[in-house]
Amino acid sequence: MNKDIKAIIIGGGMAGKLVAAALAPHFTNVQILEKDEKPNQKKEIRPGVSQAHQIHVLLQAGDQAMEILFPGFKEDMISRGSIKIDSVQEMAWFHYGVWKQRYSTELTTLLQTRPLLESYVEERINLLENVTYTYGVKVENILMQKNRVCGVLTKQETFTADIIIDTSGAGLLSKSCIQKMGKNISEEKVEIGLCYATRQFELAERERDFKLKLIYPEPPKQKLGGTLSIVENQKYIVTLIGYLNQIDTKEIKTEEGFLQYAEKLALPDLAQELKDGKSLTETKTYQIPHIVWRRFDHVDLPEGLLVAGDSFCRVDPVFGQGMSVAALEALAIREFFEASPKQKNLNILQKKLAKIVAPVWSMVLCEDFRYEKVKGKKPFGLKFQQWYVKKIFLLSAKNRKIYDDLIKVMNLLSPPTILFKPYIFKEVFKRTTN
Repeated sequence: MNKDIKAIIIGGGMAGKLVAAALAPHFTNVQILEKDEKPNQKKEIRPGVSQAHQIHVLLQAGDQAMEILFPGFKEDMISRGSIKIDSVQEMAWFHYGVWKQRYSTELTTLLQTRPLLESYVEERINLLENVTYTYGVKVENILMQKNRVCGVLTKQETFTADIIIDTSGAGLLSKSCIQKMGKNISEEKVEIGLCYATRQFELAERERDFKLKLIYPEPPKQKLGGTLSIVENQKYIVTLIGYLNQIDTKEIKTEEGFLQYAEKLALPDLAQELKDGKSLTETKTYQIPHIVWRRFDHVDLPEGLLVAGDSFCRVDPVFGQGMSVAALEALAIREFFEASPKQKNLNILQKKLAKIVAPVWSMVLCEDFRYEKVKGKKPFGLKFQQWYVKKIFLLSAKNRKIYDDLIKVMNLLSPPTILFKPYIFKEVFKRTTN
């Protein structure tokens, strides 16, 4: 442990908590400053976590990262109610007009509500003697001396620090800090007009051959999709998604309106389940007007500053990768300080985080830009990428070997480049010429 460096984390959401776990072995004092007040109840949802009502899924890579950060994580979560599923056998996935294959694998996914996951992680954080989690403290400014950070300013007081990690979500404090140095942060922003609408249900008791069902919209003709997932206590979370402002938040607010939107999906599966079920909550909506990658990796940061989580990059949550990306970033931070415990120039680390984000961002843009009215800068070679990836999606419904590789990419276990293996390339073009 480095005994003369103190770290401050701005933002106490999941990314902030995971970063704290990563830093704890290497710093005498790690302080998390969270602007929300402390929840009155253990599993109450904080006001700043408007996305907390949706299902929270950890992909295989995120699962593995969490296990390293919190040894015993999987067993603990399952004992508390998380549902462990076979990511292929127990997931029914309707995609591009066809159902994916179902067969037994060793790939697993944990399904749970956000309160269950976050309360567990916070308990583990509270066991770390050198980590302080403070609620109700809003950071107003990052303080600097010359070209290095030295602390943060809040309404209550000034906190000094040698290392500051911004996981606040918006990244505005870090942008302001860098602008004071006469630099600008470029942004890659894509307007997707996404809306989530979620209700929790008690469904009729019957045999189901799945624990998670995904009905994805097929762009550009379909803009509505939905998911149904079992969570703790034998409850089900149903989330309807709509791109390009396809969901009217007033219409979907009522139970009747929610069902009407479910009936608009490409398949009747979710609507049929809901007709026989009992709604346990009101509709909770969550809007994502745009996704954004703030390119903090393209500038020389002030010494001691790092930006992570949604402050760095906010991806389309439909693909369920955000939580796992945050866990992988935290793991990269831990490994960096293991190798260089006294390092204060974090530009190298910021670029390492960018390498985690880059393939995920590319995958997301490939799909989001299938809608012509989605606005943003399109990457080079997008048309070919979209054509090629769609071929793989369709092949994966029939070819188990290709689906195995696709699942590894979707679970962030392998880079997307594995989808260009010679045998896959051959199958793609054989299908094209037949």
